[in-house]
Amino acid sequence: MRIAILQFSPIIGDVNNNIRRANVLLSTSALPDIDCLILPELAFTGYNHTLTSIVPLLEPTCAGPSTEWARQTAAEFDCIVSVGYPELATLPVSGEALENGCTMDTVAYNSTVTVGPSGEVLAHYRKTHLYYTDETWAKEGREGWLIKSLPLINQEAEMKAAFGICMDLNPHKFTAPWDTYEFCTSAINAHADILILSMAWLSSLPASDLRGRPEVPDMNTFTYWLNRLKPLIEAAKEVFVVCANRTGEEPGHNPCGQIEEGVRYAGTSWVGRVGNGKVDVWGMMGRGEDGFLKVDTEEKPKASFILMKRANGQKSGEEEEEEEEEEEEDDDDDDDLKAG
Repeated sequence: MRIAILQFSPIIGDVNNNIRRANVLLSTSALPDIDCLILPELAFTGYNHTLTSIVPLLEPTCAGPSTEWARQTAAEFDCIVSVGYPELATLPVSGEALENGCTMDTVAYNSTVTVGPSGEVLAHYRKTHLYYTDETWAKEGREGWLIKSLPLINQEAEMKAAFGICMDLNPHKFTAPWDTYEFCTSAINAHADILILSMAWLSSLPASDLRGRPEVPDMNTFTYWLNRLKPLIEAAKEVFVVCANRTGEEPGHNPCGQIEEGVRYAGTSWVGRVGNGKVDVWGMMGRGEDGFLKVDTEEKPKASFILMKRANGQKSGEEEEEEEEEEEEDDDDDDDLKAG
């Protein structure tokens, strides 16, 4: 399976220029014969919005500039394209009936749309676990977790995909128990073959670190993601994972309570496979790197992380690379997989 991720730094609110930027990156990248292309959360509008700033950017369900770009790109590359966008949905609700027999309610969602090369909508997902920023303008998806079978055009096969958006990996509202693992549990119960995660995941690193070494991944963020994927890592079935995050900085309120103004994003998009106590990684981008990551899962992974049991029954992680093996231990965080 050939998977591509577009990781870049959209300018908040500048949809047209962000689309142009994506097209420039596409034109300078070799992306033949890919099965799917995944973009970040709210890829063309930017993320750190207030209600006032997001309202002019809301797009009708599967009908705005993000969906149109996805359709054009899917047709050009004969592949599946998934992109995050702010959805303006009109839904029937109970109440005083209109002439057509129902009242219509306008609701905003943080959504992803996934289209095929013929322009058909293959999947549409609304974020289930909202982050603080989402709660200022969006509603939780009413449908819950989405599992859909996607056709792999170039392989004449199908894969059952579990869709998530960023905060979906976390406990609901950060108040649910850590070990509930709602998203992973849903994927396991549905026998998903692949996780497709569009993200605008924040970094705790200072701006100077993100700008100074953009090609280096944010390994603290990667390790956290692995911790949240723990049930899938421990499961017998192996599942592919596609995490499409964004880069850059945006102005506005920082819900993390950091001293620096604005928010910074962790990049570190990656494609891998988890299961049987192991994490395989085919490719990973830097924390401030803009461009495409393209991998072929028929090739050998570039790195593997093995979940190991210690003598006391707790678990640690060991990283195996093609040329060398390195083992790390951290007594303060015994349950974590270490990224090394």
